[in-house]
Amino acid sequence: AKPVRVVPPIMEEQETSATTLKEWLDKEETVSHLAFAKGKEEGIDKSYKSFANCTFRNLAFSECKFRSCQLTDVRFENCDLSNLSFAGSSLYRVEFIACKLLGTNLSEATINHMLLHDCHAGYINLSMSKMNQVRFAHSQLRNGSLNDCRFSSVAFDSCDLVEADFLHSSLRGIDLSTSRINGITLNIGDLKGAVITSLQAMDLLPLLGVIIKD
Repeated sequence: AKPVRVVPPIMEEQETSATTLKEWLDKEETVSHLAFAKGKEEGIDKSYKSFANCTFRNLAFSECKFRSCQLTDVRFENCDLSNLSFAGSSLYRVEFIACKLLGTNLSEATINHMLLHDCHAGYINLSMSKMNQVRFAHSQLRNGSLNDCRFSSVAFDSCDLVEADFLHSSLRGIDLSTSRINGITLNIGDLKGAVITSLQAMDLLPLLGVIIKD
């Protein structure tokens, strides 16, 4: 497995925004060089917007959709992005640190250089996304949809992937040995070239349709 080198967001000087993100997006196509802290953003429904060099801290997003948007050099820290949609968006040098991403929709996204660290991301939807240089670390992705993905240089470090769906996503070259993978869904062919422990192999034997009798 080749090393996964995730380049962090390149942060330039940012001004703390005096208004909400919603107010910015109502008048601007691009939101850049801004820091948003605390509070709640609700009912934003925008497509084809761009975010560049922005930080979001301690924000809760409710009923928000950012479809087909572009995020470049963006960091989310301690935010609640549950059920938010980034469907069809492109993410480049984006970090999610200690965020809540329950049911967050990143389906059909193009993701380059993303770090998801210490996040609670059960039921996250990453299906049909293309991921390159992406690291999931110390995060909970239980029941996540990671089916039909194109993985190129992706790492899962100490993640909870219990009952996640990896159907039709080739795991070749991906090291799953530090993560919990019991109950995951995949085709046995998808597993070819993945790195797992002997204990995990026991968890995956039911996929072969064998019955273990000791």
